[in-house]
Amino acid sequence: ETIVVTESVMPNAEISKATPDNSSNALDWQGTYSGILPCADCEGIQTSITLNNDLTYAMTTKYLGKKEIKETEKKGTFIWNKGGINITLNGIENAPSQYLVGENKLIQLDMKGNRISEVTAEKYQLRKN
Repeated sequence: ETIVVTESVMPNAEISKATPDNSSNALDWQGTYSGILPCADCEGIQTSITLNNDLTYAMTTKYLGKKEIKETEKKGTFIWNKGGINITLNGIENAPSQYLVGENKLIQLDMKGNRISEVTAEKYQLRKN
C-alpha cells in the first residue's frame, strides 16, 4: 500500500495583496457625516450625508441665512471610482455630487471631481458623527 502525501498549496493566497488598500476597503466609511459647506448666496449649507453598506445614501441640506429655510432630503445610490477613493452620489444635478472619502471625513469635490484649492479645502469637509 502506497500513501501519497501532497502539500496543500493555496495559489490564491497572494491575490489579496494585489488589491492595494484604499478608502473603500480599508476605512470604516459607513456612517453619517455632517458640517456646514460654503454657499455662494447664503451663510452656508448645513449638510448631512449618511453612507450605508449597501451603497445607498441619504443626504439632507439646509440653506442657512435665507428668509425661507427649508430642509431638502435626497436618497439614492452611490458608486466608488476606480481607485476606491472618491464616491459619486447618483441623482444629484446642478450641485457637487463627488466626495473624497478620508479617515472620518468626506471632502466635497468640485463639479469636475477635483479637489478644491488647499487654502479653502478645510471648509469643504464633513466630519463623521
